[in-house]
Amino acid sequence: MLGRGGKPISPSTLRRYPLQFRTYKAWAEHRMHTEEPSADAVAQDCAARGITGQYNKPVSPAQITEQSEDFERRWHALTRYHAEARQ
Repeated sequence: MLGRGGKPISPSTLRRYPLQFRTYKAWAEHRMHTEEPSADAVAQDCAARGITGQYNKPVSPAQITEQSEDFERRWHALTRYHAEARQ
């Protein structure tokens, strides 16, 4: 994988992303049912699924809130996919 400058992405940079993809999946499932998913509910759902952050710490509602703007942007970019999933 290459970064913005066309250079290979470092492993330390790549390690940050899998957690965001997993938490987005949980957030998106909540988003299918409500306009504004509860950060507490998403964090609890992540815990139930065994999704943890660095050093095996639980994902906190604050982390979900911090990412919610990016999640919403991603949601709108994938609207067609989510519409098909609802059917």
